Amino acid sequence: MTNATGLRLEPGAHAIIVMARPLVLGAVKTRLAEEIGDEAALALYTRLLHGTLQQAERLRGVTLVLAQAEASDAGTLPAGTTPPADLLTGRHRWQQLGQCGESLGERLARVFADVFAAGAASVVVVDSDSPAIPLEYLERAFVELDAAGQRRLVVGPTADGGYYLIGTDCSTWERHGSDIRELLISSPMSTPTLLAYTRRAAAARGIGFAQVPLWVDVDGSKDIALIERLDGAAPRRGEPLDSLREIYLHLTHRCGRACRHCYDRDAPWRPDELGTEEWRAAIDQCVALGASSFVFIGGDPLLRDDFIELVDHITGRHEAKVRFFFNSLIDETAATRLARAGRGLLRPLVSIDGPREINDELRGDGCYDDVMASIANLRAVGLEPVANTVLVRPALAGLTQLARELRGAGLSRLHLILPHQAGGVAAAGGPQDAVGADGRFPGSLDLVPSGDELLTAVRDLLCVADGMGLLVDNLPSWRRRLGARNDLCTAGCKDLAIDPYGNVHACVITAGDPAFVAGSLRERPLEEIWRTSGSLRLLRAARARDRAECLVCPIVDACGGECWVQAHYAARAHDRPAGYTAPFPYCDLVRPLLEELAAETEHAEPERACDASPDSTAAPARVACGAACDAGGGQSSAGEADYALFDCI
Repeated sequence: MTNATGLRLEPGAHAIIVMARPLVLGAVKTRLAEEIGDEAALALYTRLLHGTLQQAERLRGVTLVLAQAEASDAGTLPAGTTPPADLLTGRHRWQQLGQCGESLGERLARVFADVFAAGAASVVVVDSDSPAIPLEYLERAFVELDAAGQRRLVVGPTADGGYYLIGTDCSTWERHGSDIRELLISSPMSTPTLLAYTRRAAAARGIGFAQVPLWVDVDGSKDIALIERLDGAAPRRGEPLDSLREIYLHLTHRCGRACRHCYDRDAPWRPDELGTEEWRAAIDQCVALGASSFVFIGGDPLLRDDFIELVDHITGRHEAKVRFFFNSLIDETAATRLARAGRGLLRPLVSIDGPREINDELRGDGCYDDVMASIANLRAVGLEPVANTVLVRPALAGLTQLARELRGAGLSRLHLILPHQAGGVAAAGGPQDAVGADGRFPGSLDLVPSGDELLTAVRDLLCVADGMGLLVDNLPSWRRRLGARNDLCTAGCKDLAIDPYGNVHACVITAGDPAFVAGSLRERPLEEIWRTSGSLRLLRAARARDRAECLVCPIVDACGGECWVQAHYAARAHDRPAGYTAPFPYCDLVRPLLEELAAETEHAEPERACDASPDSTAAPARVACGAACDAGGGQSSAGEADYALFDCI
């Protein structure tokens, strides 16, 4: 089928459109050219464009269209550069289409209109400013558009808040074409709010919205090192991929609580969760790749009828360690069954955020009494839980009293979790310019304390905890980092997560977020995902020192840039550029404590080194009136050593 544009499409064809500029000196990547020069910018753009074309050519049964902008009259070609007209020489599958319109939004709208007018059933448009887009992302976009009964946009988000891919299908275009044109033309292109605007604008117009995984585009010279790592020209973190270490099993989205600050609060539950045998098979695949430790989380894993059966599978068949999060009632019978299935390899992790009044205001009436009863029942059968507290603002005032109550209940360890600004924390918040007259964010973002608030509360807690022998295990974990070169965390390099529907993620906090899906166990074996996933490859290419503030920080080796997930979601919540190079939001807490630990270690006498075990109830305090000695590790620093908890969740 040929129309006025000259395009030839089979009726009902799928089409992928690459938006491109002619390879003309001075006409491409002009902002980048200011940093590296016109010729280097043109060479880099040429490399990116050809990589995109090559990936598109790997698609089968898809019409390929190059949509070129007009060459600038002022542009000149350096010697040896392919002229614009010859860009597709030897590429016989491609057709060409001109771009028309003043703004990028206008040009996108016109491309959609032209290709649908030529008879396409679905159209996916991609940029030419990104490293070669993983084939599975392009394929996933068409799968999303082929979903029966759906009228939607599909978008591939970029780390900076924009998108590298946008597509829709003919039925959506027929019904909402004018809406989509208006949306595109009004979009704040090249800003950190583009993705959020597109999602909100689609919802306001009654258009569905789907995402494929996050990728990157190239804006400045800081991005060049990332491209080299992605292409394999420079080493990536965690490679070679010798083995997995720990797996987070996000067993279900179901939960009997409605915690205000739950990162998983908005994740939709569907009835097609993995069945028992599917979970067994997933666990077996993890062990085959070297995993020796598992963490059950949710939702509430105790709501799965097969939870104890799965614990038994891990500890019995594989003799691997298991931990599980809970904040519900575990009665005496359940505690006994858990102890039996645990075989001495099981550690409960109880979520509690304060004394009764504070905890129940955050987690719901009756939660405090339930978890305290659970602690007693678990300890009675030889299972001592570790308490976990999320440092949201309401919890800070009750930390010292909580420490006393936990110690009174017989617990010896407390782990502190910094808020993830996703789910419940971000649900009712707004961008940074929406700060109220009191200096706080509206809605749930007000749950996020400042660095000064955190530092004061943690120091007070450490003083009290030390005096009663309660180990706050974040500090010994941080101490173990000193003298090492940490670089982000081990998520995606040694650790993985699996969500209730078999989707693999680097980190469990991203479960339910399509931007971070590494692959599906219902579609591909875990080993293939582990070794070839574009999502994991991108994460392994990221470095803490890609952040400007980390590059000049004197304690970056010890810190390692901390949690990229907390950084990403904090940036998203405030409409700032996100992704792996987003700034860590809690530097004002972590940096002072690490600096004090480093100073203390530098002046410590060797003979005073502590030999406390990870389960010791004694926690000698020195830093900030309560930093525990080297008594056990965290996720980022554990290496091959035994470790107790992770730093970031």
